[in-house]
Parts: sequence; C-alpha cells; structure tokens
Amino acid sequence: MHFRISILFLLFSVQLFGQDYALKEAQIRDGYNTYLLSSSAFVDKDRFVWYATNRDGDFYRFDGKNKLRYQFYKNENSYGDSFYICNNAWIQDHKNNIWAAELDKAYIITPDKLLVECIQYPSEKLSSKSFIAKDEVNNLWISNGSRFLIKITPDRQVIRVTHPLLNDKNEIEIIKVLDNGRIIAKSGYNIFYVDTKGIHFSANIHTIDKAINSEFAIFENGKIVAENSSGYYKYNNSSYKYVYLKELNIQLFNYPYEENCLLGNCNWSNSTLIADSKFLVTDNSSLFINQIDKKTNQITTTDTLHFKKQISIANNKLHSNFIWISAYDELYKLLIIPNNFKRILQSDDKQYSTRGIVSDSKNNLYIGTYEGLYKQENNKKPVPFLVKGEKNGAYDILILEKNDSILWGSQEYSSLKKINLTTHTKKEIGLPKGFKIEYMKEKSPDELWMGSNKGMYVFSKKTETISPFTEDGYFLGTVPVLGFIEAKDGKKWFATRQGLFLKEKGKDFINYQKLNPTFNFKDLLTLHEDDRGNLWMSTGAKGIIFLDPKTNRFKNLTQSDGLSNNTVCGILESKEAMWFSTYYGLTRFDKKEGFFALYYKEDGLSDNEFNVRSSYKKDENTFYFGGLNGIIEFNPANIKLRGKHPHTIFLYSSTYFSNERNKNVTDYLSLHKKTISLPYNKNYFSAVFSINELFYIEKNTYLYKIEGLRNEWIDAGTSGLVELPSLPPGDYVLRVKGKDAKGIETLNEIKINLHVEQIFYKTPFFIILIALLVIGSIVYFFFRRNRRQKRIFEREKEIKELKSSALRAQMNPHFVFNILNNMQSVLILKGEAEANKYFGAFSKLFRQTLDISRQELITLKSEIEYLNNYLLLNNLQLNNELEYSVNVQNSVGDTSTIFLPGMLIQPFVENAILHGLSQKQDKKLTINFSMEEGYLVVIVEDNGIGRTMATENTLHKKEAHKSWATTIVNERINIMNYRHNTTKAVILKIDDLEKNGNPCGTRVTLKLQQPIE
Repeated sequence: MHFRISILFLLFSVQLFGQDYALKEAQIRDGYNTYLLSSSAFVDKDRFVWYATNRDGDFYRFDGKNKLRYQFYKNENSYGDSFYICNNAWIQDHKNNIWAAELDKAYIITPDKLLVECIQYPSEKLSSKSFIAKDEVNNLWISNGSRFLIKITPDRQVIRVTHPLLNDKNEIEIIKVLDNGRIIAKSGYNIFYVDTKGIHFSANIHTIDKAINSEFAIFENGKIVAENSSGYYKYNNSSYKYVYLKELNIQLFNYPYEENCLLGNCNWSNSTLIADSKFLVTDNSSLFINQIDKKTNQITTTDTLHFKKQISIANNKLHSNFIWISAYDELYKLLIIPNNFKRILQSDDKQYSTRGIVSDSKNNLYIGTYEGLYKQENNKKPVPFLVKGEKNGAYDILILEKNDSILWGSQEYSSLKKINLTTHTKKEIGLPKGFKIEYMKEKSPDELWMGSNKGMYVFSKKTETISPFTEDGYFLGTVPVLGFIEAKDGKKWFATRQGLFLKEKGKDFINYQKLNPTFNFKDLLTLHEDDRGNLWMSTGAKGIIFLDPKTNRFKNLTQSDGLSNNTVCGILESKEAMWFSTYYGLTRFDKKEGFFALYYKEDGLSDNEFNVRSSYKKDENTFYFGGLNGIIEFNPANIKLRGKHPHTIFLYSSTYFSNERNKNVTDYLSLHKKTISLPYNKNYFSAVFSINELFYIEKNTYLYKIEGLRNEWIDAGTSGLVELPSLPPGDYVLRVKGKDAKGIETLNEIKINLHVEQIFYKTPFFIILIALLVIGSIVYFFFRRNRRQKRIFEREKEIKELKSSALRAQMNPHFVFNILNNMQSVLILKGEAEANKYFGAFSKLFRQTLDISRQELITLKSEIEYLNNYLLLNNLQLNNELEYSVNVQNSVGDTSTIFLPGMLIQPFVENAILHGLSQKQDKKLTINFSMEEGYLVVIVEDNGIGRTMATENTLHKKEAHKSWATTIVNERINIMNYRHNTTKAVILKIDDLEKNGNPCGTRVTLKLQQPIE
C-alpha cells in the first residue's frame, strides 16, 4: 500500500505512521534566529548536527536543544550570498574539524575553539555541485564542477589533480564513497576511482552495457538487489536496468524516468539513504520511503512524506536509522523503527490484550485474548477462531494437546474450557467456588498441572476433576502457586505468593527460605530452569532472581542493574541470552557477558507493557511475547544488540567568573582549564550538558554529584542545566552523567574540578600571617622586657662590680696601713738592716697587691705565692716566731688552672695573725687547699686565743682599731653570690676551736664553687 502524508500540520509532536517510523520537528529557529537553512544537515562523529544558513560563512552546531554559532565574517556587512551545501559537501577530518565545501572555497570549523577558517581553490564552475571525500591517509578530495579534482593534504596544501581522459567538456564529479572508503567518480560514461596516488580510470559504461544511461546511480554490491547480479530491478512494478561492476564491486542503476514514477529525475547517488530495509529517496519537497526486497529485486514505495519546501536528508553511518531532514526553513528528524520484531494481531482502531500463546504441529498459532480466541495460519493475518455458542470469550492460559485437536483454556482464571479445534465446539468445566487458576502445564497425556490460589492441584482430563497434588504423603497446602518446575535432578520447585517452595523425594514441602535464610523473596510470578540447571524467577516488584541450587548462591537483578522494569511477566531462554518481558519494555540479558539490552516501542515492539504468562517459545528461532497490543514474534539470533551504554554525555557550555579576565565568562564544548578557580565572593558555577540521544531528547535526564560536598546523586531534570549558585570554600569535583529515554546511563561521566577560594581572613596564609604577627609581638614584648631586665641587671652588675672593685681597692690602703705600722715597729726595734730586709719583702708584696687589685680573678698559684710573701713579711715582724705552712692537696691538681677572687683569703690570714696569734708564745698558722664536690675548699686555721678573747682585748685598748677587713670580705662574698644568682657560689664558715672547754684557736673554711668543664 502506498500512502502520501502531508507534513504541513506537523508541529513539535511525534507522528507515527504504521509504527515503522516516527517524525519530529527540531526546534532550531527562534526569535533571535530567523535565517533560512542553506545546506543539508551534517551529522558528526558525536551524532550532533551541523547546518549552514543563508548567510555565507555562517554555521550552527545543534545538539537537539542548544545551538552554537560559528561565523567566518565578523562584520555584519561582509556577508556574501550563500552557496547551498549539499549532504555530500560536508566532512569531518581526522582532527575532528568540520569542512563545508563550496565550488571555489571550503570553510574549516574547529568546534572547541569556535573558529572558522577559509581555504580557496580554483574552479571551472561547469556545474553547481560539490562533493568532498577523504582517502586513507587523510587527504581531502573535492569535486567542484571542474575537469579536475582538488586535493587538500593534511597540512592544507591545495593541489589540482586531473587525468588524461578529462579533456572534453564533461566535468569529473565524485558520486560515491563506498563503505570500504573507496572514492568513486564519474565523467560522462567514464568511471574513475580515487586513492592517494591520484585519479584512476576504471571503466566506460557504454562498453559494458549501452542500456545504462549517463545519469546512473551507484550502490555497494548487494545493497539494493541480489549480490553479484546484473539485470533488472522493479520500482513500483516498472523494470529498470542495473549492472554489476566486478572491478569495483559495485552495482550501477538506471534511474526510473517514467511519468508515473514519483521520483522524477532525482539524483539517487546524492539523495538516498538506506536504513534497515528501508530505501529513502528525496525529490524536491517529497521523501519517498521504499521497502527493499532483495529476493525479488523489488523496490516498493510504502509511504511518501510531503514538506512545504525542498528537502535533503542526512544521517550518521553508525546510526543509520536516525535521519535528519532539512528544509529551507525547518529541520526535521525521522526515526526508522527496525523490523526486528514482527507485530501480530495489530489493528488501527483496536488493541488486543493477549494472554496464552500456543502453536500446533502445522505451525498454526493460537492466541488467547479477552476478545476471544485467534488463529494465525502460515504467517497470515490472525483471524478470530469461531467457537460455537461463544462470542468474544475470554482466554488466559492455553494448553494444546499433542494431537492438535483439543485446546484447554482458562477463562479469566476462574473456569476451564475444553475446545475441540476440529468441531469448533467447547465444553465448560466447573471448578470449586473461589478456585482460581494461576498456572497450567501438561503433566501427562491424561493430566494437567494446575497451580491455583489454593495450592498445587492435578486435573484429570478423563474425569474432568481436580485433586490436590500429594507426593510421599505430603501436601503443599493452600499456598497460592503461580509457577512450577520439575528440575532435571528431579526436584520440584514452586513459585508462590509466599516465596519459593521445594519438594525433594521422600521429604516434605519446605519454604526455601528455611534452607537459605537470606533468600527473602515473595510474590514470585514465573519459574524457568536454564540449560545449566539454574533457576530464574520473575517477581511482581523486585525484578529477576537468579538461583544456583547447587551452591545456593542467588542474585537479584533490578532496574538499577539494567532491567527495563521490576515487574517481570515472562521468561524465555535462547542460546546466548535470557529474555524478560516486563511492564515496561523487553529485556535481553547476555548470559556470557552479563549485560542488559533493552527494547521498547521505538525499537519495533507493539507496546511497552507485556502481560504475565503471555510468552511462548515455539522453537530456538521463534519467540513470542504478548502484551496490551497484540504479540511480537522474533528470532533472537537476528535481534540487533544495543550497547550497554549506547549514548554519551557532552559538555555544551560552562559559565563562571574568571579571575584572569575579571568578568563572567562562558566556555563552550570544553573547559579551558583543568581546574576552575572561583573567588569567594563570586562562587557560582553553571554548566549545560547534552546527551547525543537527539530523537527523544526531551526524555533525557541528567544527574550530578559534588564530591567534597555531597555524596548522593542529584536529579537535575531534563534541561541539562546544572547550577551551583553558592559553593562554600574548598575543592570539589562536579560529576555529571545522564540517562536516555529508556533509563540507560550514558557511557561516560563528565568531571569538572572546582576550587573556591577562601575569604582572605580565613585563608591559611592570612591565618599564618596573623599567628606570626601575634607570636612576633609576644616575642618582641618578651625580648624588649628581657633586654630591659638585662640592661637593669647589667647596670646592677656594673654597680656591684664597681663596688667590688672599690672594696678591693679598700683592701689596698688597709693592707698598706697595717704594713706601714709594722715597718715603724721594725725600724724602732730592729734597726736598719732588718728594716731594709723588711722593705724588700714589702715592695715585692706591694707590687703583687697592685696587680691583684686590678684583676677580677687570679690563679690559685698566684694566690699561694701572694700568701707566702705576706706570711714571710709578717714573720719578719714577729721575729720569726710564726710557724706557718701552706698546703695544697693532690685533689687540687694544677694550681695554674684554678681561679679565685684575689685578696679574698689574705684578710682571714691577717686577722689570725693580728688578733689571734700576736699575744701567744707559740704561733702556728696553717692554710690548706683541697677540692671537694666541685668546690675549692680553703681552710685557714690558727692556734690563737680565739675570737671571743680577741674581741675583749680590742675593747680594753685605749685606741681601739676598727678592722674593716672582715666586713669588706663579707660584702664581696654577697656580691659574688648575687652575680651568680645563687647563695652557694661562695660559702664562708668560721669555727671557734676549743680544748677542754678553753679556746684554742679559730678555723675559717671558705668554699669557692668552680665552673663545670
């Protein structure tokens, strides 16, 4: 049948014609874009569409909802007249640049850079047609109405290439790029092929067959008619010549020129597409949809679509069923629905909800519906099977006996019919009240298995009665049974509303959950045992359950795994896959690879919703599934597999604030940076995404996740817009994926790295800076305080040292005063000789005194020498009556390496001689030096009268001499202890010695702390 359909009424909605194809209008025009199209559509490798407008050098990329403009002329007044770019004048090169070829120039579009360039080349303009093709080394070849071809190398060198036979008035034009990549050209009746070496002559058509005219069409061998054949093909019952050219493995066709041919004189090579078994041809404003029959070499027009303007067509070779139709003012998309599934029991005015399906030995098909019983004979159209006394009877489950004469059928599950197919008579068999048939299967020639809402029963065909199924004395009970399998190993499995039950020989019926507690599934609808002994169960809401009875391993497969719907109606098994009919779509599960392929109405199904237990496997090559609109028949081996993830998601645009450019920017198709850095006060980011499923684009959905902020996927709806208006400071990864109209996720995800800067006073740099300032201030405060304290300490130290120096200086006059007093006594009492001797010792001692008084510390050696001289001088005064000794213990070691304050011991020696020994006959004085526990211990001991008697004698003197030596020494000791911030640097102890209760001398112990080496 041949239909003509006008497209004048088509706006926005899908139009279905015989369910073989669907047509939509693509929304490319709006209030901002009123330019007309001036090209065929071009579909790139990503399946997006390109077109040119009637402004020369003006192009658009269309992803189904977003249009991105590319302009060569930036000045509004510089646009010239446009050249119509036909579908063969577009190409995508190896760098993914898009080329649009005109007669004398080609535009090169770099998509991600929004760049359009132009390259010029010569043209004789003998015609207005251009064609661009690519060879195997990425050279581009252009025919442009000249007697030569233009070759453009990958580095864009333009070369004019010709052939010796191209010297007449006929141009050479590229007319076909074969599926194997070979470029075919023609000039008059001559055929050429083009490769990297140039243009090569192949054949002259007139020498092969003079019946072929000069305006012939070329197709791959076997594409239209029988392979490797020559002869005649029929177009709408008229015959036309075609020939096979072996050298190029192509077939050449004469155009149908007759008046009654709707194609007129259209150029098939430039205006045809082959999709599935459909042959599409355009002629002016009409699109002819033809059916190809290679067995009879017939092409038959089935439908004609008429548009308002002249049209052209284009598609992507990898997705040939999706056709783009461009008119001057609109762009349309046409989806050719594959003929994978044969739709049975179809009507234009009525839908048949099918249930049971069976076939007899003659391949007649019986279909049970709620509108009666139907029969299909020899693949003809199904017709009602008339049963006497019945009109529009309802049929659910069907069982056909092997003799093909008796058909058993349940009616609305509550009664049983026995149909005699020979006599067209029926017998209704009553069932107990409230008894409902859920499952039927032949048990033996005389019995039927019958699952019901009251348990498992057996129906006797002879007695036409039912009885509970018992085995080994056990009965399942009143558990509703919806499916049953007697497995290869003899075990019986029951699918029930209460779960899976098992019956083993000699054992009672048991709920399988008791054997496998984690198997918690109820509402099981059907059961199937596969070729390996595994069980497959369908459920009312939880998808499919796979169970390996040998290991008790099971797995639940749901929509999240790829199933089309979680309510599974039927299960059939082919050699390579499991097939599941559901409440929404048909699912194929690959047994080896483990992935799902989904099929819907747009893939050729009669309806997306199937019915429970409406499935039937006639043989390995013929499967049936029934639903709300008839049944589908298919050969599982012939079904084209759809990929696990057939579509890809792309970034269309992203908008954000750029620190470098100090303004909001929009990047198209790709990001200019690996990480987008956003300032804290302009922390917004938005992006638009698109999925390359462009026909049902309004049903595509998008999901996104913000790693570092939220871990769950967020539904972004169908717009493809993801907006992040106020991101907190931090580092994030925006992940975006999509789902097509069937809910299948995209092959890929898009990941965008985002960095939001911290507000300046919360940045680590600022915090560290403030911390450093605080620490610096504290350090400065303590440094200043310590420096001030140090200065005070140093001033005090200076004062103490000056005081100490003054005290030492005070020792000198005191010492001199005492010596001079002694010298006076020597002169008076002993004469000049002794006085001279005394003066010599004095001068030496005085020199030492002057040296010591200038030094803070002197060596122990110098001190001992000084004390010896001092004792010598005093002994002279005492007429050598003084018996003294200076002893250095071995613990002291080298006396030249030990230091002590000068003139610190002499005052105690002087007091011992002057106050303790001066009035005694036997005068003894000892000075001992030793080292004990880090101290230099000096002991000055005499056998004098003691401190108490010496004090009393001093008080009785008329001219009491006040001795300052002890006072000065005590003050020096205090200063030294203060300087070392301790009371243990110098320790002084004075002991009065007694014998039998009487004073017998004095011992002065002086301890000087030594530095630790």
